[in-house]
Amino acid sequence: MTEIIEIIKTNGGEPFKTEEAAQARQTVLAKRGTETKVVIEGEGWALETTAKKRPKRVPIGTRNILKYPARPGYHRRVVNDTEDRIKVFKEAGYEIVQNKSLPAGDPRAGDASQMGMPVAKNVGGGTKGVLMEIPQEWYDEDQKAKQDKIKADSMAMRQDKYGVEGGYGDMKTGT
Repeated sequence: MTEIIEIIKTNGGEPFKTEEAAQARQTVLAKRGTETKVVIEGEGWALETTAKKRPKRVPIGTRNILKYPARPGYHRRVVNDTEDRIKVFKEAGYEIVQNKSLPAGDPRAGDASQMGMPVAKNVGGGTKGVLMEIPQEWYDEDQKAKQDKIKADSMAMRQDKYGVEGGYGDMKTGT
């Protein structure tokens, strides 16, 4: 937490005219739990208090630790580094994104970092997520192929054995 020094004056924003007036206000604030000390302020007196400012927090549910900047012409995703998932994605055309964000000559260049290493982040349970990317054109082709398969499967479910669309099987009446 950061400490902030706050100066308390009269309601009109002017210093107290006497030290006794400042001490009277100090007594009222002390009853409310605010510790202050009397200080000279310009032509009068004021109270000084130290408040602790809480750092801005980001609630767990609202942050997105896996958000990375987009790269024009590419589709990015974080792939869990488990079993052979990285290998499977490489075979599908994905490449691992390398962290090259530190400029050459940066004083931190000799420090341990991810410079020239895969962009990776712990995603929980001892698993690392690795940032991978594929050309947008290839990604769009893959998505179209998936959608075409879904359409074909859907059409197959709607056709009965005679090829009539809209049927979901046989219906027999008892005679």
